[in-house]
Amino acid sequence: MNAVSLDPLAKLAATLQEASGLAPTAAFDGRIDVAGDDPTLADFVKHQALMRCYQARYVLLPPEAPAEGVLAPMRRHYDEARLASLAALRPRLEVELIAPGAPAGQGDISAYVEHMLAEIREAPESAFTAFLAGADHRDDHYRNFLVQSSPDLLAEASASALGVLGEYGEPQSALFRILIDEFGYGVHGKKHAVLYRATMRSFGLDDAYNGYWPWFDTEALALHNAIHWLFQNPRNFFRQVGFLLYAETAYQRSTLAHHRYLREFHPDADARYFAEHAHIDLHHTRMVIDEAVAPLVERFGAEAGREIIAGAELTKAAFARAGDHLLAVSQAFAAAGSASYGAPASPRERLGRPVTPRSDLAALARSQIIQVGALGVLSDPREFASFPPAAIARIVP
Repeated sequence: MNAVSLDPLAKLAATLQEASGLAPTAAFDGRIDVAGDDPTLADFVKHQALMRCYQARYVLLPPEAPAEGVLAPMRRHYDEARLASLAALRPRLEVELIAPGAPAGQGDISAYVEHMLAEIREAPESAFTAFLAGADHRDDHYRNFLVQSSPDLLAEASASALGVLGEYGEPQSALFRILIDEFGYGVHGKKHAVLYRATMRSFGLDDAYNGYWPWFDTEALALHNAIHWLFQNPRNFFRQVGFLLYAETAYQRSTLAHHRYLREFHPDADARYFAEHAHIDLHHTRMVIDEAVAPLVERFGAEAGREIIAGAELTKAAFARAGDHLLAVSQAFAAAGSASYGAPASPRERLGRPVTPRSDLAALARSQIIQVGALGVLSDPREFASFPPAAIARIVP
């Protein structure tokens, strides 16, 4: 398929704007940006559009009824014409944005699992938490981490829930037990997404799902979309198991690092999300290996094992890109001479247009300042040119 042009994306942006209304609640805010004639923003806007395609599968409701009531905005948000516009673009966006990064699985699954477990256990300390330990504005850097991680974590496990639907034998029950844990085993206050909201609130952030959508950068969206590409396409079932194999294991280390960091540097922050994962994912790894991977490969053979490896490798690469990018953005902002720290006061209101490090920053420098995610502003936009190519900032109105 050819690359998706910007014209249908501009039409989609108008459709989504109309459906969202003038002052939408976060739950019914389905807008995307318009790249205009700026090719450097094309990937960003396409990833925004793909995120909206995937979110169309979710039931989203605001915490309280909007002024106009709940039914009118809900019907606009889930209007068949709106959903059809998203569905028409989704296959082409997936082929362009996600499929090229999906490797073919190779090797023996037993050897792969043994190597993967050893590699994760022996991995060095998280480079991001190590950076934070020596950072002067670690609160601000951590806020940006929470915001950039929120596209998936504020609805955690909703994507993987789609992979549990159907009928495929005993592994389905094992995966469902993992899903039950993610949803707090029926206790809403223990739901992992609820625990993540508590962490965001303890850093003074809005905890609404989609509340910070304008500030997600391209790599945050790419990670979200890679996960959803796996789980919203049933043909990827064995790759979904590979995602769980890698993610549940890697999360043991990464969440433990974040829990230790929060206890040392932010003792008043709510760290239950990370403590829970560092504990429960030890069990989830064994469940995936013993009750999903092993019986599926025994039943369906080596080709199923290779697909599981492919899913694990896609997940590993997506996690690494997002993590490396986040650290690079923090380091670039810390090095900028015109940087002033602070999260956007009104995350979804009075939005300036987005820019990338390849935009015409010299023209902006004469009269504009730009906000970089939840980090803060650059009073000299030209410094944004040294940021990673996938970084996104917005002109401050």
